[in-house]
Amino acid sequence: MKISLFIVSIFWLVSIFTSTLNAQSENPLEQLSYYIGTWRPNADQPMVKRNPKMKDYKVIDFNWGSNKKVIHSRTGMYANIKEEFSSEGIITYNPNTKKIVWLEYQIDNEILFEGEYKILGNNKVQRVYTVYYAENYPDIPNPQLPGWTRKYRETFTPVSKNTINWLTETLIDGKWVKQQQNNEGFKAIRDH
Repeated sequence: MKISLFIVSIFWLVSIFTSTLNAQSENPLEQLSYYIGTWRPNADQPMVKRNPKMKDYKVIDFNWGSNKKVIHSRTGMYANIKEEFSSEGIITYNPNTKKIVWLEYQIDNEILFEGEYKILGNNKVQRVYTVYYAENYPDIPNPQLPGWTRKYRETFTPVSKNTINWLTETLIDGKWVKQQQNNEGFKAIRDH
């Protein structure tokens, strides 16, 4: 009886140690692996219908960095033949805060994006961030708000294997307000 209890205790301790070791070695960034790649506007988007050439444009891309400890991000409307994008950044895991953090810089306009990614399950993610606009920036969104910063929340929801709904909201007077026309989300398709 004592021997079988001892054996059960050993197996129990080994399983706890193994699960703790596995939890420590998991890479939190793997939760964003669905998004790795380049995304472009869906052909049904109003902007693409107005300008059909935009169907070949890219809007965002994510690529693995060293040892999958960082993800490089680029955002902006650019085409394959003209590799211009408006901002580039990095996504990584902060072990002290246990958050997936994001920092991106818009090159031409000297605008800084700083925030975090929140994992919502089933590949749905949210990035909540602050945008720091340069003082006297001429096209600051929602000019009725004071100061040179704005808070945004973007929710990326997969609607199929290669299509996401991308909803952007701005924090105005303590409430998240949708930014797309007609309160619709923007659809993006993974580029093949």
